Amino acid sequence: MRNLCVLPLLLLPAFLLAQGPQPGVETTYANKREFRIPFNPGPGAQNIKQLQLFVSTDQGKTWLPSAIVAPEQGKFQFVAERDGTYFFAVQTLDLQGKAYPVTMNGAAPTLKVIVHTTPPTVQLNALQPRPAEVGVTWKISSELFEPYAAGAVLLEYRLAGAMTWQPVPVPAGATQAYWNPKANALVEVRLRARDRAGNLGEATTTVSLTGTGQAPATGDITNPPAAPPFDGDLVRLGAGDRRFVNNKRVVMSCEVKEFGPSGVSLLELWYTHDARSWNKGPEFRLSPGDEQTKQSITFDVVSEGIYGITLLARSGVGLADRPPQVGDRPQLWIEVDTTKPIVKNQGVFVGTGPDKGKLTINWFAQDKNLPRDCVTLSYAEKGDGPWKAFAEKLPNNGRHVWNMPSEGLPYQFYVKIEATDLAGNVGEAITPDLIKVDLSTPKVRILNVEPSSGK
Repeated sequence: MRNLCVLPLLLLPAFLLAQGPQPGVETTYANKREFRIPFNPGPGAQNIKQLQLFVSTDQGKTWLPSAIVAPEQGKFQFVAERDGTYFFAVQTLDLQGKAYPVTMNGAAPTLKVIVHTTPPTVQLNALQPRPAEVGVTWKISSELFEPYAAGAVLLEYRLAGAMTWQPVPVPAGATQAYWNPKANALVEVRLRARDRAGNLGEATTTVSLTGTGQAPATGDITNPPAAPPFDGDLVRLGAGDRRFVNNKRVVMSCEVKEFGPSGVSLLELWYTHDARSWNKGPEFRLSPGDEQTKQSITFDVVSEGIYGITLLARSGVGLADRPPQVGDRPQLWIEVDTTKPIVKNQGVFVGTGPDKGKLTINWFAQDKNLPRDCVTLSYAEKGDGPWKAFAEKLPNNGRHVWNMPSEGLPYQFYVKIEATDLAGNVGEAITPDLIKVDLSTPKVRILNVEPSSGK
C-alpha cells in the first residue's frame, strides 16, 4: 500500500486495464477528493477506441460510470463526493464497438482508494520542567493516524524569536518528550502529526526551564494547501465561446423536452476539460411534475478552469441518451474564474503650467480574462468612499488624462483605479494619499497705509 499525497494532484500506480481483473486489489490513500488515475492499456492499445472508468462504494456489487477517455490520455480524473472507500474497474471499447468485459455485473475491482481529507487533531501541553530539561505531552486523534509509522510525529523547538526549528528525537509511539534546550529563554515548541493519507495536523505551545511559559496552546489544525486546478489540455476557446462564472458554486438553468408519460426521474451532469475525456458529476433528482417547469441546478467545482458541461435526462423508467463519448462537444463551455485582476497605481499627477486643470492617472492592470475596455476611475474625499466615477470603460492602456471640471470638485481627494474581468471580478488600487488639485498660491496686495489713531 502506498500513500498518494506526495503530489498536489494524486497519482496512482499504472496498471494493466486491458488484461482483465488482476489478482488482489491494491489499496492506496488520498487526502484530496480530486485525483488522477494513470493507466497503461498494454499490448493492442491501437485497437482500443476508449476506456470507461467505473466506481463502486460497495466492494464491486454495483458499478456506476465515472469517466470516459481515449487511450492516449493515459489517465482518468476522479472527484469523490465525500470521504470514504472507493473501488475502481475499467471497461474497454474496441474499434469494432465491442466492450471488454461485456458487462460490469460481477466485475472485480482492480483498485481501492480510501479518501480521507480530515487532518489529525493535535493537543500539545507543556510539562513541568526537570533539571536542565523542558517537556511536552501530546494527544493525537485521527482515524488513519498510526503512531508507530515512520514520520508520523515530528517534534521541533526553537528559542523565542529565532528562525530555525530544531528537531527533538521522539521514539515511535511516544506521547511525551523531555530535552535540554541549552538556554534559559522562552522556548517555542511545535508538533506535527501526519496520518496515512498524508493529512497534516499541527499544534504549538511554549515552555521554559523556569516553568513560566505561556499557557498551553489548543490544537491548531493546519490543512495542507489546496490542490491546484486540473492541468489537462484546455481547448483553446475565444471569450465568446464560453460563459464566465466568478464563483466555484455554479447555478445553471435548463428545461426538459420530449419526455414521455413516465416523466423524468433525474438529470445527470457530465463535464470535460478538453473534450477528450469525460467525468460524471452530480445527479439532480426530480419529483413528479418538476420536468414541466424550468429547472435551476446548483453544483460545485473543485477549482478554477474551463469546464464543458453536458446534461442528460433519465426517464421515469430509466431511459436516457448515452453518456458523452471521446470527441463529443459539450452542450456548454464555462470558465470558472474567481481571481481578481492585479491593479497597481503607478502615479497620479496634477498638471501645472499649460497642463493646469488636468489630472494624469497611470496604472498597471493584468488578468487572463481582461476585456479591452475594463477600467473605471473614481474619486472620493475619504479613503472608504463614497466614490464618484469620472471615467468608465477605459481601454487598459495604462494612462488617462482627465480634464477636471472648474467647479464642484473637492480641492483634494483620493483616486481609485478599478479593472473588471469577464467573470465580474474587480481588482482595485487606491492612492495612498490625498491628491491635492488646488495648486493656487495665495498672494497679498497692500491697499493702503493709514496712521494709527492712538497716541
